[in-house]
Amino acid sequence: MLPKAKKSYSQNWLVDATAIKKIVAAADIKPGESVFEIGPGTGILTRALVEAGAKVTAIETDASLIEPLREEFGDQIELIEGDALSFTPSMSRYKLVANIPYSITSDILRRYLTINPGPERLVLLVQKEVANRIIAHPPEMSLLSIVCQLYATCSRAGSVPAGAFRPIPKVDSAIVVLERLDLSKSDYHPEEVISVAKRGFAARRKQLQKNLGKEGKEALEATELNPKIRAQELTVNDWIELTHNLKNKS
Repeated sequence: MLPKAKKSYSQNWLVDATAIKKIVAAADIKPGESVFEIGPGTGILTRALVEAGAKVTAIETDASLIEPLREEFGDQIELIEGDALSFTPSMSRYKLVANIPYSITSDILRRYLTINPGPERLVLLVQKEVANRIIAHPPEMSLLSIVCQLYATCSRAGSVPAGAFRPIPKVDSAIVVLERLDLSKSDYHPEEVISVAKRGFAARRKQLQKNLGKEGKEALEATELNPKIRAQELTVNDWIELTHNLKNKS
């Protein structure tokens, strides 16, 4: 019997075996690999990760779920009671695999795409609309698209219908895979690009030059972009080049 889901934790229990298989397949786990799971909940995904040979470290913020998880897994996993948004895994190499609380999706992505040591691969079950934003291309880009694609190669590994959860949510979901990029030798700093993109998306309907001001118009021309272009029409590489040109104008 499933525990009562708590709205305060954005809990919807994943109960569909097919969805679990898709998530584990997307993680491509090799026996002995370290996997970090956020919000193990009832342990259904945790069990599949263990059976795939992963060394699982799981963090759960709902104290009422800790004892049942300990009874279920014992020393098969390392279980931590805490908040994933303020926790840094100690493993030097690991994958993040999770059905995350949808209310903190953006915060989870932001943290685990930027922390060090960070996961080499993130396999996350998120709202379908959010998945579409993460993997978007022009002219459907958003600030979330820019952030994710600056730090990782992003793709979708399958859809999961609302009926795969209990209680059943009002939206469908999707599995996204983010392979973190090695930025150690890159010629740009993601946070500088994100800072410019935030200015560009400040008023989405306005032309980008109006959001960026006079120096923005000049930088757009230097980037060989139409000054009338809007933020959602730029690729990640456009944002990187635009940021370089804005720095040269300052």
